Amino acid sequence: MRLGRYITGVIFLSLFILFAIANDDMVRINFPGILYLGIDKSIYLPIYLLISSAVFVGIIIGALMEYLRNVRFRKSFNKKNKELLKIEQELHKSKEKFLTEEEKIFNLLD
Repeated sequence: MRLGRYITGVIFLSLFILFAIANDDMVRINFPGILYLGIDKSIYLPIYLLISSAVFVGIIIGALMEYLRNVRFRKSFNKKNKELLKIEQELHKSKEKFLTEEEKIFNLLD
């Protein structure tokens, strides 16, 4: 299992390196004058860095949205699971209450 993860990681890293080598041109990114705080209004970045950071941010935002969407389902599941455990304990207690002596002995033997 770990070997598969390492192989997959090496493959993705190799693909990223090939992508970076093929897309090393510089791109100028302009910022609006509102954000001007005494620094240049534009910066230069390689294309691969710009694209990979955009993909990374998109994956993080998507994972966060999916996590937040499923919070209510996990809460509901945990609540129902606690109720089920409580009912099972009550059922077990009520079974013990109404068992005959022979049934109690057979249960101990199992």
